[in-house]
Amino acid sequence: MVRYLMFMSYIGTRYRGAAKQIGCERLIDIDSIQGALETAFHTLRPRSKIKPEVQLSSRTDAGVHALCSAGQVELEKPEEIFYDSEITKAKLNTYFARCGHEIRLMNLYPISDDFHCRKNALSRTYIYRLIVAKDPNEHRIPIAENGRSWHIKGDNINIDAVKSATKLFLGGKKNFETFAGRNRTNRTINYVKELNKLTIEPALPLMPDDPYADKFNYWQITVNSRSFLYNQVRRIVGALVGIAYGSITERDIQIMLQVPNHQNWNCHAVLAPPQGLYLKQVEYSQDDLDKYIIQGEQLEITRKRILEENQKLALASN
Repeated sequence: MVRYLMFMSYIGTRYRGAAKQIGCERLIDIDSIQGALETAFHTLRPRSKIKPEVQLSSRTDAGVHALCSAGQVELEKPEEIFYDSEITKAKLNTYFARCGHEIRLMNLYPISDDFHCRKNALSRTYIYRLIVAKDPNEHRIPIAENGRSWHIKGDNINIDAVKSATKLFLGGKKNFETFAGRNRTNRTINYVKELNKLTIEPALPLMPDDPYADKFNYWQITVNSRSFLYNQVRRIVGALVGIAYGSITERDIQIMLQVPNHQNWNCHAVLAPPQGLYLKQVEYSQDDLDKYIIQGEQLEITRKRILEENQKLALASN
C-alpha cells in the first residue's frame, strides 16, 4: 500500500461540496469532489487491491471552487509497487473530461505514510471575487462571471470603508463563533482562529474580451489562515460587503467579535454566496515536501522495502 499526495482544481457549481455526503459505502457519490475522485481512482487499471478512499485537506462548501486544493489517497497496485504518476494523472483527467466532471488532477506524488495532507498543511488561502457595475443600473454581467463572482448592486459602494474594516479581523487570535456556521455535529469546535492576511484589491475580468467586461469594476478579497471554520470566509465577506453598502458599521463587526455567539450575527449582514469563493492554495513546507515525497533513488529503495515486507507477511501466513 502506497499513499499518494494529489493537487487538484475544480469548479464547484455542480457539486454538493467537497466532502462525501452519502454514508452508505455501497452507494457511489459522484456529486461531491471526494466521491468523484474516488470513483475516478476505481477506474484505474490494473485496479487497486484496496478500495481507494480519498481524504481532502480542505472541505469546501457546495458551489465553492478550488484553484489548487490538496488531498491524499492510498492505493495498492497488483504485482508492482507504484502507479506511475504521469500516466495515472493522464488517465484520471481523461476520465473527468469524458464524464463531464469539472475537476482536473494537477499533480500526484507517492509520499511517506508520515505525511498527512491535513495535519501537515501550514495554511490555506481563499480569494473571493466581487464585481461592481460602474453604472448602478447595469445588470448585464459578463457571461464568464456568471457563477464565478458576486455581483454587488448599488450606487454607493464604499470600497475604502471595506479596506478600513479588514483590520478589525486581524491582529492576533480572535473568537469567530459569530462568523461560523452552526455546529450540527457532536464534535467540540475551537472557534479561536488567527487570520494571517485579509485584503481587498482590484482584480481583472475573467474574460476581458466580453463586450460588457469594461462596464464593471472587479475586486478580490484574499484571506489566509492555518484553518477556517464552516462558512467563516463567506460570513467575513458578507460583513465586509455590509460595510460597503453602509448597512452595518465597524462597531457592529466589533460587537460580533467581542461577543461571540451564533445568536449575535447582525441581521443586516448577509452570508456571501458560494459562487465567488475560491480555495486558492493549500500551503505546505517545502522542507516537508522534499522530505516526504518519494522520488529518484528513494523510489527504488522504498520498492525493495515494501517487497521485503510483503514477502515476510506471505511467509508468516503460510
